[in-house]
Amino acid sequence: MKSIILSVLIFLSLYSFSQTGKPENISAGAQHYTSGYNNATLYSYSIGFKFLSVEAFPKVLDQTDPDALRTSKFNGIILKYNDKQISYRLSGNFFSQHLSFTNRSEEYNPLRGRLTDSHIKAGFEKNIIYSSVQPYFGFDLGVKRSVFKGDAYSRATDRQITVSPYDVKTEKEGLSLSPVLGVKLNLVNHFTVAAEGTFDVLYSHERREENNGSNSVQNKHHWEYLIKPLGMLSLQYNFGEIN
Repeated sequence: MKSIILSVLIFLSLYSFSQTGKPENISAGAQHYTSGYNNATLYSYSIGFKFLSVEAFPKVLDQTDPDALRTSKFNGIILKYNDKQISYRLSGNFFSQHLSFTNRSEEYNPLRGRLTDSHIKAGFEKNIIYSSVQPYFGFDLGVKRSVFKGDAYSRATDRQITVSPYDVKTEKEGLSLSPVLGVKLNLVNHFTVAAEGTFDVLYSHERREENNGSNSVQNKHHWEYLIKPLGMLSLQYNFGEIN
């Protein structure tokens, strides 16, 4: 199902680019926008701040709940340039949170530590209709880095034995492809509220380090699909009036 949705969105994206270059479509689109938006002003630039998201993050080690959704607030920014047909966008966000989870491997009890995640994306969005409420679709390419540092506890067969934790660190760095579906609400001139959902198709290189008396290092590659039912809820300020 995910592959079907991704294929449809990529097709719509390519189709929108093919239509953008036609002069008749540019003029018609601009006129449609003006009439549908009650003669509101068009703006070339937008800057927005993400104040809420609900999303999944890359799997840490062999955790048993890799699809858990986590909430973050006030940790992202988006910049956009509008050419009357397509808005080109650049976004970035940073996530940091303490985690406690169960590892699937028999060698560990629950792990505790901090997950930090940085994600930078570049892409575009295109309105499906032009009105005060604007559904849109888009596509982003991104680079992602996710790091977990924490303590692991070896399993002890005898409950009387005290086991000291040891350090575990895992780093993932990779590339992401992200189809986007969203809706914008143009409240007043200059200000827009936007909410969008997406999922990341992530290909990453993982490096694991375990310091349990002897340093152990593993290197792996992964494909992951990260669901983001609310990838970004943002407030955007628009400026640079288009005559």
